[in-house]
Amino acid sequence: MKPETKYRGSIKLSAIGDALGWMTEFEKSAQSLKEKFKIDRIDNFYTWKKNVGGRFYGYVDIIKAGSYSDDTQLLLSVARSIRKDGSLDHDYFAKVELANWLDYARGGGRTVKTAADKIKRKSVRWFNNFYSFKVNGEIYDYRQSGANGAAMRILPIALANLGNVEKIKEEIFCNSIVTHGHPRAILGAMLYGYAVDQIIVFRPEDFNWENYITRIGLDFPKKFELSFVDKAEIKEWIKEWNNSSDKTFEYVYAETIAETQNYLRFVFQSIKQNSPTQETLKKLGCFDPKTKGSGTSTVIAGIYLAAKFHDKPLNAIIEAVNSLGSDTDSIAAFTGGLVGALHGSGIIPNKWKSVQDNEYLDKIAERLLSISEDRFVEDTFVLTSNLKSLNNLSKDNFSLDTEIKFIPLGKGKITFIDRQPTLTKGKYNLILEAYFENGQSIIVSKLFDNSSDTITIDKNNDTETLFQIAEDKLNPKAYEKLKAFIDKQQKITKEQIEIIVTILKNED
Repeated sequence: MKPETKYRGSIKLSAIGDALGWMTEFEKSAQSLKEKFKIDRIDNFYTWKKNVGGRFYGYVDIIKAGSYSDDTQLLLSVARSIRKDGSLDHDYFAKVELANWLDYARGGGRTVKTAADKIKRKSVRWFNNFYSFKVNGEIYDYRQSGANGAAMRILPIALANLGNVEKIKEEIFCNSIVTHGHPRAILGAMLYGYAVDQIIVFRPEDFNWENYITRIGLDFPKKFELSFVDKAEIKEWIKEWNNSSDKTFEYVYAETIAETQNYLRFVFQSIKQNSPTQETLKKLGCFDPKTKGSGTSTVIAGIYLAAKFHDKPLNAIIEAVNSLGSDTDSIAAFTGGLVGALHGSGIIPNKWKSVQDNEYLDKIAERLLSISEDRFVEDTFVLTSNLKSLNNLSKDNFSLDTEIKFIPLGKGKITFIDRQPTLTKGKYNLILEAYFENGQSIIVSKLFDNSSDTITIDKNNDTETLFQIAEDKLNPKAYEKLKAFIDKQQKITKEQIEIIVTILKNED
């Protein structure tokens, strides 16, 4: 099997797992799944809706079939941050990719969003982004952040540095601490990188799950020793970590090593005894609200599913997607990354090839392969200064096909516009979809004040959104009648447009 097939399979099936799992992430039961999607089990892409931004100032995000979430968005950000020698430009990732990701984040946990916000501080560099935040009166500290927000983005590091385990560990450690401080997040990310590095060298017909898991677990404490702690930035990071903690980082890391090794032993026995899948995931803590997003538990869940269903790889992803009550998108992404690395892109069915930015995912896979083979040539782009910017939106002055720029994605154009009034009178959300020349697409939203309920808007541009929704919602005859009516109006107000759009969106 050609290397590019495995690289494409790993990147693309990671994104596919994310897209499928995002649909089920908030479903608690088969009944809720059936009510929302009219089916008992997800194995295909569907368009769905998600409320964003709270009750009074929020909007409805219409998520197209095949759209991926923050897991893949940040994976792509990491991929763009890798230099030609396989190392990461950590400052670039932190200050450019992560900081600007907040403008187009879809999904994303509180920890990653807080870290992305805090990294904007001028005094903060990638290795000292210590922060805290309060939720319901309880303070959460960076050192407690042990979720999988680091592991979900590091696949490109493993692929770019294939075969160089020590470099994979070091680069993943450094990338992880930009956002997460607990060893569960950091070790989980390094473990995933190592698992990818080990599985990609197998031919599918030669794969033996017992050998694979044994290889991962063999001499586990020694394998995940931090041989790079004398690096100046990491030494400073550990010193700061220990300054405000009862237990040292080294002590907590050793505890996490032992805990993770026990989980690996458990999944080995689980596969050997053919224990029920859901029972195994439950014992890994994947359904417990306190641990379901754990960096170590979810990565091991991905390893477990990829190993158990190695001869039925699509089933591995579908099992993750339908493990309702767990962190379905991240577990499915981990599983997809692993089975893709083993089996390659040839196993992807046609129904999954409509994943968002399909061609760009291939381009990223080729980029990572070229880095690993030491033949990468950096491509540069120069942004035209007079283009409208999507960074830090301050004005609602966009129309369809407007050429725009966005750091770090470059030049693009607006492909969809929606303006949704909020429950709070006098405000509305502007939602823009943009497609970039590099091949990535994003959604950007911003809350604006209505300067006047009777402000006259540009019919030729602003009614395009209305017509797009009407064409989707109405039968052809009704659509033509509405279009003819709008076209006859010399002036139409923002309020009138919003009322018609609201009626159309609630038609069913």
